Amino acid sequence: MANYNNGQYLQEAIDSILAQTYDNWEVILVDDKSTDDSSAIYEKYASDSRFRIYYNDVNRGCGYTKRRCADLATGELCAYLDPDDALMPTALETMAREHKEHPECSLIYSTAYRYSGDRNAEMPVWDYVGAIPEGKDFIVYRKKLVFHFAVFKKAMYDRTGGTDPFFKADVDRDLYLRLEEVGKLLYIPVPLYLYRINNARSISIGSQEADNRAYQYSLVCQLEAICRRMSGDLYWRNKKAYLEYMRVLMRSYHKSFLYDRKRFAKYVFYYLKGRHYSPHAFSHVYKILKEKR
Repeated sequence: MANYNNGQYLQEAIDSILAQTYDNWEVILVDDKSTDDSSAIYEKYASDSRFRIYYNDVNRGCGYTKRRCADLATGELCAYLDPDDALMPTALETMAREHKEHPECSLIYSTAYRYSGDRNAEMPVWDYVGAIPEGKDFIVYRKKLVFHFAVFKKAMYDRTGGTDPFFKADVDRDLYLRLEEVGKLLYIPVPLYLYRINNARSISIGSQEADNRAYQYSLVCQLEAICRRMSGDLYWRNKKAYLEYMRVLMRSYHKSFLYDRKRFAKYVFYYLKGRHYSPHAFSHVYKILKEKR
């Protein structure tokens, strides 16, 4: 759990862990320099060996904090529970069983309920979450998303190099793409997670500024993933789709507030290389550079 100023929801998240039908778990909670009353909740579990609570020295953001959570975890399986969300009672039991049955999978994920905070109210299921078809990749398929509840094998996560601490948003997408590069993804069509839809402080919902920030980081996340994959099987089985999508991403990144000339040059190099340095590829890059930022 990576927490920053979500003390008003944190107790419900912890209660949902305590209510699990599976009891072989640990909680790694890293506080990202919260200024609210979260510490009062931490104190309740200071003597409980199942809870390990750490603090960042300064506010470092979502990518750094979630990476630290994973680095500190000792379990064979890991998952993130955002402090404003909650788990269904059978979430851990279900995922432990599925991972045992599917050793080839780096990540197994379910869908989630849209949660307003009232468990007596209607809770629709996210309909854009689903399976990635055989032979397709999450990054270029884009008709269905990988989502919560997402549980990954720690040994496979360690092979990815870990979550990029640069990301201040869209950290989960970075995780899912990295795990897709080292193992298979499996979807379970059962809602195991309560995803809160009314928290204005969430990086993924709320203000237009927060939505824009997440979008900007998603551009870098996906471009970096394509560059990493260029010499591997995932890229070669969907090469055309990768390069077409890379051009779209580069155009958007060139206009983004995260634009960095050296980083963009890297993407251009990989794109031209992937297109075998064809005149057509140079023309695409030229058009992007001519567009106003």
